[in-house]
Amino acid sequence: MADLAMPAHRRGTPAEQLNERFTAIYTQHQARIARLVRSQVRLGATDLADDLTADTFTAAWVALHQCKATTDAQMYGWLAAIARRRVADHYRLARNTRETPVDTGHWSIANSNLTPAASGTLAPIRTGRQVVSGR
Repeated sequence: MADLAMPAHRRGTPAEQLNERFTAIYTQHQARIARLVRSQVRLGATDLADDLTADTFTAAWVALHQCKATTDAQMYGWLAAIARRRVADHYRLARNTRETPVDTGHWSIANSNLTPAASGTLAPIRTGRQVVSGR
């Protein structure tokens, strides 16, 4: 494999050099980083894994000027560290914002029509049925 962490030729503006370097890095490491992220995402959520892989390369693009990797192995290690942090951050945030569905209705009125109540919540339409509680 060619050493793409630092391209040998230096032509063009610094922005063009950065673009070439990132393109080479992305081409070489995208599939491997995607596999790494997929292995760490729970329940085989491929859409989430794709999003986290894209976030990894976005973060790598932003911090590429600070990267001191000179070999392909060092570059992969740097990208893998970013990917692991992205996955961990995602699950850390998800733990704090997870929604838990709660069924507060009684089974006998669960499928009944509801009307807006004065407090802004929904109340069952009075049909004459009695709700038996305590079961």
